[in-house]
Amino acid sequence: MKKSPPLIDRRMFLGSNPLFVDLSDDDLNDLVAITQHKDYKANHTVIRQGESGDKMYIIVVGKVQVQMHIADGEDLPIGELVAGEAFGEISLFDKQPRTATVTTLEPCQFLVIGRDKFKEFLLQHPHVAIQQLTVMSKRLRASSDLLKDSLYSDVSARLARTLFDIAQAYGQQTRSGLKVNIAFDNKELGEIAGVPGEVVAAQLRHWKEAGVIRVNHGYLTLLKPEELH
Repeated sequence: MKKSPPLIDRRMFLGSNPLFVDLSDDDLNDLVAITQHKDYKANHTVIRQGESGDKMYIIVVGKVQVQMHIADGEDLPIGELVAGEAFGEISLFDKQPRTATVTTLEPCQFLVIGRDKFKEFLLQHPHVAIQQLTVMSKRLRASSDLLKDSLYSDVSARLARTLFDIAQAYGQQTRSGLKVNIAFDNKELGEIAGVPGEVVAAQLRHWKEAGVIRVNHGYLTLLKPEELH
């Protein structure tokens, strides 16, 4: 029978987690006191997407796979987590269903923190609750930045396809590149591509600096049309 990880190991794994990295030694000791130790064999489903969750898991030994169930019964692999990494943290703060399924790929040992015990811990350590708000705010900001980058990439691709299609329809091959024989302003291009005019201006400026296009009084020349296709 496997033994529970010693105290020093629990402190190390908890203290290295982003949620708890700023905890004092005393706070960390109190947090260690509410953790449990769990062992699972390979191919065991630790949490299942859609089910209610109330525990956070930190991997001490082993490796797990994270996957998300999407339409038509397909399971999409998201990635793998190894010792030192965690999953299920959000369940410490809400009662929403799990957003993914996590399955052990090999025999695993976990440190487990339950929501009820964690709430008691926060009530006894209100300064830690404030730290948690800071950590979650940083995560939310990072997610917002990631979404912004994703949306910008989509807008950029949409505008690139629009320019390429316009050049194919109204363009004339010259020594410099594919010249569009109709002048467009940023607003018009934005309306065609479904992109705000200020975004069009910024993206065209980027492409001009990169030598992909040239703009002269509203007339576009695609210097490197292959980079827009």
